[in-house]
Amino acid sequence: MNVSFEEIGHISATFATDSARVGVLCKMTANGKVAPCEDGNAFCGKVESVRKGFAGVQLHGFVEVSYSGTAPGVGYQILVADANGGVKTHTSGKSYLVVSVNQSAKTAIIEL
Repeated sequence: MNVSFEEIGHISATFATDSARVGVLCKMTANGKVAPCEDGNAFCGKVESVRKGFAGVQLHGFVEVSYSGTAPGVGYQILVADANGGVKTHTSGKSYLVVSVNQSAKTAIIEL
């Protein structure tokens, strides 16, 4: 039996953007505006769609993200954005619940 976390607690919002890309983590840059994260940034969500200067961003719920470096463990882990639109573990910052890690695909499912 497979376990699925898809769509649990999913909350999205629309923000203005000049540079957001679908599938990458983003950060707030101004009132109501997001941009892709840079390496080491705190992130607010994952971009789901971009159209005509606006981005749909998932802000809450479970989401699959890529990771770089050491695989995060399951449970609460401190994560920041990496340079590729995903996450990496860190020694300080916000803790996220990691419920699944796929080391061969270098992905994790986290709760935003």
